[in-house]
Amino acid sequence: MTTLFTTYSVDAHERFAYWREAVCDSYVLLDCACDDPTGFHGEILLNRMSRLSTSFVSGSRQLVTRRRRDISRSNEESFLISLQMDADGVISQSDRAAHLRPGDFTLYSSVDRYTLDLPDGFRQLVVQIPRNDLLRRLPNADLLTGIRVSGQSVFGRVVNDSVLRLVCSIDQAGDAVRHHVQDAILDLFVTGLASLDESRYDLSRPEQQILLRADALIRSNLHDPDFDRAALAAAMGMSVRRLSEIYRNDGRSISATIRNLRLGAIAADLRDRRLARQSIGEIAYRWGIANTQNLVRGFREEFGVSPRDYRKSSESR
Repeated sequence: MTTLFTTYSVDAHERFAYWREAVCDSYVLLDCACDDPTGFHGEILLNRMSRLSTSFVSGSRQLVTRRRRDISRSNEESFLISLQMDADGVISQSDRAAHLRPGDFTLYSSVDRYTLDLPDGFRQLVVQIPRNDLLRRLPNADLLTGIRVSGQSVFGRVVNDSVLRLVCSIDQAGDAVRHHVQDAILDLFVTGLASLDESRYDLSRPEQQILLRADALIRSNLHDPDFDRAALAAAMGMSVRRLSEIYRNDGRSISATIRNLRLGAIAADLRDRRLARQSIGEIAYRWGIANTQNLVRGFREEFGVSPRDYRKSSESR
């Protein structure tokens, strides 16, 4: 479901004040400044989903700043990705500045200070991702903030074309398909970001391509309680032994990857207020875990609290 914030819905003298509130409501606590408040205009088309939020943002020249006091006043922990669509912009974090042209994108984090310097006539796609969800896919994500992924690179072009198509079509999908589309959006961005750090994610290696395919298969089959390492190996056309070796060389196991992705999906649903009427058991069953005792034990190991307490703490935020 989408929500539109537009300065054209309020009187001219109130537009910039309205915009500052809209930006904070859509993302995280921020400060926003502009040269001409009386002539300011801006628009946000926001879509909050179970795993991530997407928004198309456009408007007048502005400087957006995430300050220390904003971070201290907020429990929000997320990564954001801005894909530049029109005009140029600069996003800075960790003493790095990404100069974005149309088609480029960059990653930044809500747990550290950042600035967005956006010109007149800019337009961006902004994707907001829970911090832990991205870290499970890209453990070194904090090292990649404030670095430009060129829209002219091989992976940049793929991300640019595919992500925009998926974001624009996601509302046409049913609930089950929408989960997979969100995963596909995340995986595309991870692929682009991974290309920045070839030493850790060397996508030219056959083993890395196998891992990307295997991880995508796992995410597509999390709902199947019988999907295990044997089922994955069969779907990949490989032996369990060989596929387990590839995962082991990447510092993880197949079974742990399946378990952690299931727990991450369950956690995302527990945070989703639209699913508040669904029991924890129903949510767990949807993601392939039927044994409540196993769920509670695994959830405590992963998140440090029970699923019930995790849901309560999310409701209070």
